[in-house]
Amino acid sequence: MRPTLHEYNLKKLSDLDCTAISDVLNFTKLTNRAPELGDFIPCDEDGNVLDEPKNYDKWLSEDYYTEVETTWIRNCSTYQAARSRTIFKGDWEVRSNFNGSVEVYNNENNCAVLFRKEGDVFANNKPITRIEDLPREIEFIDGLI
Repeated sequence: MRPTLHEYNLKKLSDLDCTAISDVLNFTKLTNRAPELGDFIPCDEDGNVLDEPKNYDKWLSEDYYTEVETTWIRNCSTYQAARSRTIFKGDWEVRSNFNGSVEVYNNENNCAVLFRKEGDVFANNKPITRIEDLPREIEFIDGLI
């Protein structure tokens, strides 16, 4: 389960290692910011949902010919960069994308997060203003903290 800000700070400060203060400040900064759609699923720099390019797995394994279309290579590279910016575990999928609002859902932890075009964020129908307020079942990817 994702630690609360308080739990994380207490653990790090009790470790008394030389990076504890820096870790606490970084974690505080991360959990106090508003969640973004790109934290859950690959999005471009403007926050638009990116679909996985066709044959993306071949691009990852470098199992393709050099004569392939440069647009496809660029799309795969863009998608990979967007995937690397996600910070939450699990297979999040777009459940609805209507009128500028996007809802993502994760079957593993039964959590839904709605991003409204007005900027409001809701998780399981509760308003969310910062990552710390998300349900604790929504975990950070390994190695993030």
